[in-house]
Amino acid sequence: NLIHNAIKYSPENTTITLEINQNGKKIAFKVIDEGMGIPKKDQKHIFNRYFRAENVLNTQGTGIGLNIVKGHLENLGGSIRFESKLHKGSVFSIDLPIVRE
Repeated sequence: NLIHNAIKYSPENTTITLEINQNGKKIAFKVIDEGMGIPKKDQKHIFNRYFRAENVLNTQGTGIGLNIVKGHLENLGGSIRFESKLHKGSVFSIDLPIVRE
């Protein structure tokens, strides 16, 4: 979902960067885009089910993807956070615990 959103909300010929690092007992993932960004006033609602930021209302979507991602990550003991600047892009960061058998 995060990669799909980065592609969907970024203009053509921009860079989408994926970073994966081990940080202690966690794996850290980042999806970095140069897309339209999320308006400041909408950022506090972005993980709410069915919420869509005002600048993407004309783009097809249901508003459940980020809510589902957050729920699954929390079930796995992980977390998600983001930073976003309007017209500059977004960085979504995920931390997941490393499970070793």
